[in-house]
Amino acid sequence: MSYVGKILVVVQVVLSLLFMTFAGAVFTAHQNWRAKYTQTQKQLTTAQGELSVAREELTNARREFEAKFSEESQKANALAAKNTSITTQLTELKSRFDALQQERATQTGLAESKAKEAQFRQEEAEKQRIENAKMQAKLDELSGENRELKDKLFTGEEAYRALNKAYVAGLAQLAFLKRIVANAGLETDPEVVSKQSAPPPPVDGLVTEIRMNRANRVQFVEISIGSDDGLVKGNELDVVRITGQERSDWLGRIRIMDLGPDWAVGEVILPAKNGIIQKGDNVTTKLNI
Repeated sequence: MSYVGKILVVVQVVLSLLFMTFAGAVFTAHQNWRAKYTQTQKQLTTAQGELSVAREELTNARREFEAKFSEESQKANALAAKNTSITTQLTELKSRFDALQQERATQTGLAESKAKEAQFRQEEAEKQRIENAKMQAKLDELSGENRELKDKLFTGEEAYRALNKAYVAGLAQLAFLKRIVANAGLETDPEVVSKQSAPPPPVDGLVTEIRMNRANRVQFVEISIGSDDGLVKGNELDVVRITGQERSDWLGRIRIMDLGPDWAVGEVILPAKNGIIQKGDNVTTKLNI
């Protein structure tokens, strides 16, 4: 073997070793990526479960508060109405009492000026005194009920203020929980969350634009269908390339990150080992792999 041949053999051995080392590094990186993806999916599922529990607890607390608030409001209104009625009765009784006092004074004057009618007036005055005593007792009773109703009204107002304070605190806690959910990148609208958990509608579209990452791999894909076609954020679609009448190549899977009425942008979450996504490729939700 010549000297040049020996050099070529050595170079070939070195290149083989370098290729084996590079292949091992690529395999290790691929395994690490898959493990991280699985862990992220588990964390997302846990966060969504905790969000559902928090929403249910908040809904129950709000229902209980609103029921109790309505009940206390009705009690306060009833007490206020009763207090108004008793106050009216008290005013009427005071007017009658004053009138009777004036009448008694008149009767007393007539009794002094008319000696013949003194006995009669005295009896009338005694009867009037008894009636006045009864009315005074009634007035005292109504005054006591009025004070009791005022105390109940004050207690009801204190309970109302406490319930209102709890309601405000509940609203603040709800806003805090929404901020936590938004910071976690999760949707807070129950209708949108329900649509995200439902399977995507059966639709087909085309790739209109692609965007590469720093590793010169396709990272984002813009497609020709959007919310008017029933898509929502989080829906997943498969990218395929039709190579024949009954044959197509699977190029990867994307998840919708943003969308409009007739467009959407998806991130490549599962690229194919062979094949690169290009403009004009097809996207579909009808493919199961």
